[in-house]
Amino acid sequence: MVKTFEYKCVCIWGLGESTTRKLNEYGREGWELVEVVWCWHYFKRELAEKF
Repeated sequence: MVKTFEYKCVCIWGLGESTTRKLNEYGREGWELVEVVWCWHYFKRELAEKF
């Protein structure tokens, strides 16, 4: 079976604790950090399989 994902691109502006806090929040929601380009953070998470 092929895995399917949803994607999200978020601008996270800040340094240190602020960025860490936001990244941890996304991680708790199941988002995996894929790439960072300047302030843009690209995430993905697997969608639940539908039968």
